[in-house]
Amino acid sequence: MIYDTIIIGTGPAGSAAALELARRGCRVLALEKKRHPRYKVCGGGLSVRLDNLLGRHYHTVIEKTVTRMTITCGGAASFEVSFDAPLAYMSMRSRLDAHLIRQAQTAGCDLREDEAATGFETLRNSVVVRTPLGEYEALTVIGADGAPSRVAKTLFPMNALPFGIALEGEAAASAGGSWSDDGLLIDVGIIRGGYAWIFPKSEHLSSGVATFRRERQDLRLLYGQWVQGQPRLPSPDRQQIVGHLIPRFSPKAGSLAGNRALLIGDAAGLVDPLLGEGIYYGVWSGRLAADAVAGFLKGKTPLARYEERVRNEIHPELRVASRIAGVVYRLPRFFFNLTARHPEWLKGYGKVLQGRLTYQDLWRRGLDPRRWFPVA
Repeated sequence: MIYDTIIIGTGPAGSAAALELARRGCRVLALEKKRHPRYKVCGGGLSVRLDNLLGRHYHTVIEKTVTRMTITCGGAASFEVSFDAPLAYMSMRSRLDAHLIRQAQTAGCDLREDEAATGFETLRNSVVVRTPLGEYEALTVIGADGAPSRVAKTLFPMNALPFGIALEGEAAASAGGSWSDDGLLIDVGIIRGGYAWIFPKSEHLSSGVATFRRERQDLRLLYGQWVQGQPRLPSPDRQQIVGHLIPRFSPKAGSLAGNRALLIGDAAGLVDPLLGEGIYYGVWSGRLAADAVAGFLKGKTPLARYEERVRNEIHPELRVASRIAGVVYRLPRFFFNLTARHPEWLKGYGKVLQGRLTYQDLWRRGLDPRRWFPVA
C-alpha cells in the first residue's frame, strides 16, 4: 500500500493530524517508537483553550482542574490569584497521548508501535520511510517527532532550532503546604531565564525547573534548593528526576514545508515561549497540516500552504508571547511586584489560557491594568 501520509510520532500534534486526515478518508499510517501508554516527560498542564480545538472528549483523562495560581519569587514572597472559571487541566501525558491516538485509530488510522523511523528517501512522487522492521511509502510525510526531530534533521537539514532545558520530577505529595489542590504554583525567580513549577495531579505532584537561556546553570542544584522551601515536595533524592529539551520558538529557524514533507508541533518549534507549553500549538499545527495535506492530495493547494498559515496564524501569537517572556524572565522581581499590586494582569493572562483572549489582544491592551480585565 502507498499511504496518503505517514506521520512520525504520536504525541498530541501527530495524533491531531492523524485524526483529522483519517476522518477525511485518507490512508494514514502513524509510526511510534514506543508503545502506548508510554511515559513522556511533561508537566501535563493543558490550557482550557485546548477545548476549542479538540472538543471535550479528552476530559476522560483529566486528573485535576485548576482554578487558582500561586506566584512566588525565588521561593520566598508569594501571592495567589483565583479565577472564576477553569484555567487549566492537569493530565499525565501517558494517558493523554494514548487517548488521542486511539481516537485516530477509531477513525481509521493505521498505527505501528515499537517501530521507530530510521531513514527517509524522497522520490519523485512519494517518500519512503525506513524502520528496523521494513519500509513504507507515502505521498507525504508529517514530522511530529518532537525535539530533536529525525524528520527535521533528515528532510530539513538547514533548520536549526534553539533549545531550552528542563528537569522534572514526579512525587507523592507530603503533608502540609499552603496552596490548594485546585491550584498550580509558578516561581519566577529561582532560575535565570525560566521558572519553577508545581502542578497537582490526582495522586501526586509534578514539579520542575526550566530555563530558556543558553547560559550554563546547575539545574539540579537550583531545583534542590527550591524544593527545600516546598513542604509538599519530598527531597530530590526521593524523586525520579528526568531532563528534557524544550524547543524555543524562532521565526528564523527555517522552512516547515518541503518536498512532500511537513513539520508540526515541537519538531517545528511551535512552543509557547512563556511557559514552554507545546500541546496547544502542537494540536493547532497538526490540524493545519492535515488541512494542507488534504488539499495537496486533491490537487487544490500546495503543501507550502501549511507554512503560510503557520506564519500568519500561529507565529504572531508566539512572537507576542516572546516579548512578554522577555520582560518576565529578564526582570522577575519587577514582574512579581507588579503583578502582586495589579493581579488584573494575571487575570488577563488567565483569559488567554481560557481561550477568551489571544496574546495579541493582551499586548494591545497595553500597560494600563484597568484595560486588562474589563468586567464582562
